[in-house]
Amino acid sequence: MKEYDKVELISEKQKFKDLGLEKGRIGTILGPKRNGYWYVVFDGEIFQGEDGIWDCTDISAAVLDEDVKVIWECPD
Repeated sequence: MKEYDKVELISEKQKFKDLGLEKGRIGTILGPKRNGYWYVVFDGEIFQGEDGIWDCTDISAAVLDEDVKVIWECPD
């Protein structure tokens, strides 16, 4: 696993459910591994609010190797 790899959440830990993440959610590793954790931003949807401002439903989380599996490796 390395920065910019695409990963799939394979864990059903309560901490992920509390964040609104479900098993199967796809994300991207952003940044190097720190203290045993990867910083992953899980894909959401982009939308425009009633006020005209664009926003997204991406969710970020610190994950362990055991919580995700690589589904696409970023080329070196």
